[in-house]
Amino acid sequence: MTNNRTIALIYSEKDDAMIEGGIKGWVTNFHKFLSTLMYQITRENPEIKLINESSFSATEMDSYNVIIAVLTSNLVKDKVIVSSLNSHSKKLKGQNKLVADGVARVFKVLKRPFDPDEYLEELEDLLTYDFYLVDPLTGDPQEFTRFFGNDAERSYWMKLVDMAYDINHVLQAKELEDGEGGYETIPREKTVYLASTGVDMVIQRDIIKRELIRHGYKVLPDHSLPKEAKALDRMVRDDLDRCRLSIHLVGEDYGYKPRGSELSVVDIQNRVASDHTYQMVEKNKKAKKDEKELFSRLIWVSPDLKNVTERQKIFIEDLKSDAAALEEAEVLQIPLQELKTIIREELVTGGRFNTRRDIKGLDDEKKDEKTKMIYLIADKRDVNEIDDIQTYLKKQGFNVVSPSYEGDLVDLRYIHQENLRRCDASIIYFGQATEEWIKTKLQDLLKAPGFGREKPLTAKAVYFKGQKDVDMEHYKKNNAMVLGNNGGTFNPDHLKPFLTKMES
Repeated sequence: MTNNRTIALIYSEKDDAMIEGGIKGWVTNFHKFLSTLMYQITRENPEIKLINESSFSATEMDSYNVIIAVLTSNLVKDKVIVSSLNSHSKKLKGQNKLVADGVARVFKVLKRPFDPDEYLEELEDLLTYDFYLVDPLTGDPQEFTRFFGNDAERSYWMKLVDMAYDINHVLQAKELEDGEGGYETIPREKTVYLASTGVDMVIQRDIIKRELIRHGYKVLPDHSLPKEAKALDRMVRDDLDRCRLSIHLVGEDYGYKPRGSELSVVDIQNRVASDHTYQMVEKNKKAKKDEKELFSRLIWVSPDLKNVTERQKIFIEDLKSDAAALEEAEVLQIPLQELKTIIREELVTGGRFNTRRDIKGLDDEKKDEKTKMIYLIADKRDVNEIDDIQTYLKKQGFNVVSPSYEGDLVDLRYIHQENLRRCDASIIYFGQATEEWIKTKLQDLLKAPGFGREKPLTAKAVYFKGQKDVDMEHYKKNNAMVLGNNGGTFNPDHLKPFLTKMES
């Protein structure tokens, strides 16, 4: 392999057949778009050489700095191409040159779902670049025949941009010997495990991955996942050992099941990450202060869930219950943009591990131990509805605090956790908020010991404004009193059971 900037685009002629409507073939369009992007990124014109079965030459493989293979059932029928890709990759591995500063020199492109591993065993560990969509409802793959429009912009073009930057990264990378320098030496503090997702969360995962890489973070896994459950388990554990944070994105799709398991890949990665979190907590308890290795886990559940199966509902509830037990794990059901802010906070400032902060909007500590603090939690939509409750409780001699609604998202999150840590009791106001939001706040109350809370809550309740069509058993299981629920107008008598419990 020489140090030129030539790129080989290897494909099967059958995969470049004219698309219906008189549009040029898939590969021809891919080549044109990639060439344009490479020029925009480099301001040069690196040669992207189109090579099909009739023009392929095994002797020229060493002359290419980057190889792109459009892998389909058509291409792998050519035994010469398959054999050459395997032998060339094996040779590069032996020379420690298959990966250049964290990015492989061979790019596996899929224009439709296809498993090339049984043909290209030397490339089995490399990630694929998937240029197709999967319908999350039916599971049917959709090959792109139109390259412009909303779906194409969110999937095809964003993936192509990522690939163009990765190719440029390889072209610029210096030859590394023995894995020294660059991407491979990025420290644990800047390494993140971004779990694979169901088909409906692929685009969101790509967005998070793109931002992490642009900010200098190493994202794992940087290899394809094993298709067998035990091997997958081992690989996930090995990767997590190298990471400061794990991120799990959960949508409507449960995910595919690897061989030897009834659990999906998404589920398995979450379970392994949960085990790893507990292990890190125990390890840090025994470690000296300056030897602790911080590790946290963020689980993002899409706020736009609609078509959720019973299996997925159970999975999500299990995730919330598991995360409630540890400060180091948190379930978030917020817009994706807000998730990105939380991720950055975790990595840059230490997030929940940064326990000393001066934040406007956080009330002072209680002035005396006799005055009990009640945390009155309400959604922003209900903030004007809680005045009567707040006024009445203050007249009874309680210190009443509420969430902050204005300011930086990370600060608001910290204030909420501090109020959970310090309060003696809590009331969650159920007005215009969704039941999902209420359940999340109940989970927060369960998790309060993880934020440094030393004593159990004296009382906790959900105050219903009017009748609600909800599963009341859920509140009983959470040992939450149900107040109100019989009209909508506040009556001090509604709070009597709560106040009686506080006094007792």
